[in-house]
Amino acid sequence: MNRVEKAAAYHKKGFNCAQAVICAFCDKIGMDETEAFKVSEGLGLGVGDTYGTCGAVTGMALVTGMVNSCGNLETPNSKADTYKMVRELNDAFREKNGSTICRELKGLDSGKMLRSCDGCIADAVSLLSEKFGE
Repeated sequence: MNRVEKAAAYHKKGFNCAQAVICAFCDKIGMDETEAFKVSEGLGLGVGDTYGTCGAVTGMALVTGMVNSCGNLETPNSKADTYKMVRELNDAFREKNGSTICRELKGLDSGKMLRSCDGCIADAVSLLSEKFGE
């Protein structure tokens, strides 16, 4: 099962979009699935209310930080590079889907869905896989 399929299976099981994305990368980020599930729980549904960033996009940012961070608490010098990577991923996601905002992607105000949750999850996982050479 590839990562996109794994994330889709998680979402079908009831994981939110952020949880589906991050849990599909647990082996890559060195995080226990339960911990990843818990840390990303509040990020689904556009950070809980559809007005925020899409859960798949926030999951994408979490994975990027886990992969790229130096983890050095004394000299945290990887932030600029991580921000750049997240910005590039966000730009690619936005270019593909027209937005990174949950409410806009779902078309809740416009009546025109830009992308389904399943599609957003697949796009986020694919972009991460491309970014990290998988």
